[in-house]
Amino acid sequence: MPPAPSAPEAAEATESAEAAVLAQYRAFWTDVLPVAAAAPAEQRKRLLGPVTTEPELSHLLRNWTTLDAAGQRNYGRDEPRESSVRVQGGLALVEGCLDSHASGVADAATGAPVTRGEARNPVRATLVLGADGVWRLSAITYSGIAPC
Repeated sequence: MPPAPSAPEAAEATESAEAAVLAQYRAFWTDVLPVAAAAPAEQRKRLLGPVTTEPELSHLLRNWTTLDAAGQRNYGRDEPRESSVRVQGGLALVEGCLDSHASGVADAATGAPVTRGEARNPVRATLVLGADGVWRLSAITYSGIAPC
């Protein structure tokens, strides 16, 4: 059995895991989600796969199917603001704030906004560590209880 890591090694491993979690969290909001939302329905699952897993993956796909059927689409992108990360084994929780003021739902034909997000949108994201060593979002909740 290998020796237990020293305190500095354990702290370094935790910091590394937290950095990897935050990188995936930010990539989801700023890079992947806007591209997947604008993509044809048959491409969305493939685009989301590198940063998203079940049950959030199916939740997103169902929501977009509903929007497509209503002649609507997402527009803009959320910008992650301050956030805190807790990692415990293969599970991570990010509690943060999104600037969603330039995103929402629009009419697909005209592009006219139907909804608009909040400038300070509190959010919690759960990420799980896959067998491939990649962190993926598995759940997103918007607390809405208090502004962030």
